[in-house]
Amino acid sequence: MYKRPWKLWLPHWRQRDNRRIFWYAVFTLILAMALPYSIINQMMGYLGNSVIDPITPIDSMVPFIAWTFVIYVSLYLYYPAAAWFGRKDGDRIREMFAFYQALFAMTWFVFIIFILLPTEVYIREDIPESVRNGEGFWGFWYGDLMHKTDMPFNAWPSLHVAQSLMIVMLLRHWEVVKGNSEVALWIAWVGLCISVMTTKQHFFFDLLTGLIAGLFCWFKMCIPAMNASSNAEWNNRFSDGN
Repeated sequence: MYKRPWKLWLPHWRQRDNRRIFWYAVFTLILAMALPYSIINQMMGYLGNSVIDPITPIDSMVPFIAWTFVIYVSLYLYYPAAAWFGRKDGDRIREMFAFYQALFAMTWFVFIIFILLPTEVYIREDIPESVRNGEGFWGFWYGDLMHKTDMPFNAWPSLHVAQSLMIVMLLRHWEVVKGNSEVALWIAWVGLCISVMTTKQHFFFDLLTGLIAGLFCWFKMCIPAMNASSNAEWNNRFSDGN
């Protein structure tokens, strides 16, 4: 399914010679991932069921560090990065489409896990009560903003970890990052992984399963899909005449 070209990319392909393809891609990401994520998250929060408790001693050892909220939300720089650097030429645009198809397929499968095996991230209770109640500077970002828009569900595997890892691997594959810039990106990504725990948004189990999901999807789904994007079917669907 994800290895064959999807018709939904045709409007994007027609904008390949200008920056509108970037905005089309970002809008598609919102519709395909962000919107259903939010709906499922709110639904699971409303139902309040939790069938798994994946806590480990590591979760108790990791402290709450308020300022790592900044690192946590850096995830939202990764999504547009893939769309921005995917505009180089026709071959890369096809690869970008193939990558997104694999990313969407993995994400939608994870959504099913969120629904069938809901897991409450109750370690939010480790955050000082004043912060959870919205008091002070960090109270606004946690208690008033994040905790009211993101229910303590949609836990594992962590999409923060899985999706960001796949995008880092994509930027390496395209050689967008090399040398010091690649080292800096990996450091930023490791910081992002740590932040999912220091913000008490995820268990260590979520991080670990997110890492597994990201690696599996990259090597078993993204690479085959991007390799297929150069075949005749893809070139016929997204040709210069379309």
